[in-house]
Amino acid sequence: MEFFATKRGRDVLNIIFSVGASIVIFGALAKIEHWGGILGHALEAGMITETLVFLLMAFVPPEKQYHWDRLFPAVSDEIEDEALVQNTQLASLTIGGGHPVLNEMERMMQEAEITPDALKRLSDQFQRLGTTVSQLADVSQVIQATQDYGSRLQQASEALLAMRQAYAEAAQAATQFSQASEATRNFHEQIQTMTKNLSSLNAIYELELQDTHHHLKVMNQFYTQLASASQNLQNSLEDTQKTQEQVALLARNLTQLNKVYGNMLSALQIKA
Repeated sequence: MEFFATKRGRDVLNIIFSVGASIVIFGALAKIEHWGGILGHALEAGMITETLVFLLMAFVPPEKQYHWDRLFPAVSDEIEDEALVQNTQLASLTIGGGHPVLNEMERMMQEAEITPDALKRLSDQFQRLGTTVSQLADVSQVIQATQDYGSRLQQASEALLAMRQAYAEAAQAATQFSQASEATRNFHEQIQTMTKNLSSLNAIYELELQDTHHHLKVMNQFYTQLASASQNLQNSLEDTQKTQEQVALLARNLTQLNKVYGNMLSALQIKA
C-alpha cells in the first residue's frame, strides 16, 4: 500500500475514484430510466464498485503531515498577532551578535544566497501549500459528500423499487378489476338471457293455462251433459221396467183371455 502514498499512486486513486463515481451515476440513470437487460443491473455494479473503492480507501496510508508552523510560525493558524509575525521574520533575518553558532549560521545563509526575497518567496510557497492543504481537506469533504450521495442514491433506488412494486400491484389490481368487470358483464348477459327464457316460459305457461281453462270448461260441460244423459238413462230404465211390467201384465191378460176364448170355443163345439 506504500504505492498509494506516491504521486503515481495518488494519480491511480484519482482515476479509480472518477471511474467508480461514473459507474455509480450511470447506474442511477439506468435505474431511473428503467432500462432493461444488462443495463438494468448497472446500479448494482455501481454500488459494488463504490463498495470496493471505499474498501480500498481503508488501506490507503494517510498523508504525512509536516509541522511547518514550528519552523515558520508565519504559516501557523494559531498566530493572530501580525506584529509578532513580523518580529519573528525580522529576528530570523537579522541573526547576529557574537555567538559563534549564530555567526556560522549567518555565514552559511549568505553563502547559500538566502536573502529576504528568497525567504519571502519561500513564505509565499508555504502559503500556497497551506491553501493546497485546505483544498485537500475540501477533497475529504467531497469524498464524504460522495459517500452521503451514495447512501442517498441507495435510498432513492429502494424508493424507486418500492414505487415500481406499487405500480405493479396497481396494474395487477386493475387487471383483476377488468377481469371482474368482464365476469360481471357475462353474468349480466346470462341474467338477461335467463330473463328472456323466463318471459318465454311465462308466455307458454299462460297459453297452457288458457288451454287448460278451456279444457276444464269443456270437461265441465261434458260432465254436465253426461250427468244429464245418465239421469235420462236412469229415467229410461225406470220407464223400460214399467213397460216390461205392463207388457208382462198384458201377456198374462192375453193368456187368460186366450184360455177364456179357448174354453168358449170348446163349449160351443161341444154344443154343436
